[in-house]
Amino acid sequence: MKRIILQKRELDNPFRVKKIKRIIKKITPIFIVLALLIALAIFLTGGSSSSSVITYIFNLSPFKSDDDRVNVLLLGMAGGRHDGATLTDTILVASYNLENNNLYIISIPRDLWLPSFSSKANTIYQIGIGEGDGLGLTKTVMGNVVGLPIHYGLRVDFKGFIEAIDILGGIDVEVERSFDDYLYPIEGKENDLCGYTEEEREFTEEEAEKLNIEPGKMKVFISEEGEIATDSAQEDKGYKYFSCRYEHIHFDEGKQNMDGETALKFVRSRHGSGGEGSDFARSKRQEKIIQAIRNKVLSLETLSDPKKIGELIDTLGKSIDTDISVRVGVEFFKLSKKLAQTQTIVLDDSKREGLPEDRSRLLINPPSQNYGGSYVLVSEDDDFTIIHDYIKKILEEEEKNEEPSSPRPGN
Repeated sequence: MKRIILQKRELDNPFRVKKIKRIIKKITPIFIVLALLIALAIFLTGGSSSSSVITYIFNLSPFKSDDDRVNVLLLGMAGGRHDGATLTDTILVASYNLENNNLYIISIPRDLWLPSFSSKANTIYQIGIGEGDGLGLTKTVMGNVVGLPIHYGLRVDFKGFIEAIDILGGIDVEVERSFDDYLYPIEGKENDLCGYTEEEREFTEEEAEKLNIEPGKMKVFISEEGEIATDSAQEDKGYKYFSCRYEHIHFDEGKQNMDGETALKFVRSRHGSGGEGSDFARSKRQEKIIQAIRNKVLSLETLSDPKKIGELIDTLGKSIDTDISVRVGVEFFKLSKKLAQTQTIVLDDSKREGLPEDRSRLLINPPSQNYGGSYVLVSEDDDFTIIHDYIKKILEEEEKNEEPSSPRPGN
């Protein structure tokens, strides 16, 4: 009898099986969290505290905690090749209470001065990269600022956000009302002098009073006509002198198909006319983009295109730096559904009550000439104890409330 040799199926090949398992391991969580990762990129561009977006973050969080809290550092940076590509313009700490499923978002200003580094908070990730661990250093430093252990970190750059939307072929977005923004920053021109030169001059009290600056020696920017840009550190006034750093963007009311760059401008715009410059308006725009991305990612057109899925995975992989394991993403998706409510704590120089030692602010804005002409916010105590106590008081008060709907302190 002739021996019949059965062909070994490709799937029975141990090497082939191993390869397929690796692909499945990558692809399976993507169907659940791909849209959420992109949505997180949008969230980081604007610092929105939208509970629907925050839910996405904890889809990916491994179960590590202290005192029934999981604290995640969220960073957003511009990316690209210019000098400030690795500066983190968005710095947030998300603190999730595992007992009552409430979430606090602590917003750390990028201009916060860190005495131990003689630098601003937005430079720490860049410093850490030079030391071999950008995320690790930033987690440690920002944990010291807020007085909480940081369990995990996630950094997203805007370049990946743009590429992801372009891979999808653009998204359809309904613009509620037309608006203009004349202060949208141009990448790579953040430090362009626009024809001004920097000089050190000495000013008398009379001259200083006219220019609204401190008397004495200081570095100033001077135009060819001799005009001094005394308020150039303030973005809204800086446009008067350094208009080359900004571009005019405009959006018309109605449905629009946006590519990645246009969508990014839509959600990052902070100085829109007609009320679109408010945090509330920006949050609504972010929600629109999130919904549009989710619809496009989860559409049959996208899910049935293996090449497009692969490109999205590759793009997100290059755009995200994290120590959050995707392996347990599905398990923590259940936790995200329990989210009760979200509150925000903003660390800034606004007046507030209940601070110790008769203080009225968490941070103060000192004269810029004391910090090389830069706009900074500083804490009156270098170890940030006043911030620690303020945050601790809010979180402890929140934990005393068993009813999620009860009013809670915060900003």
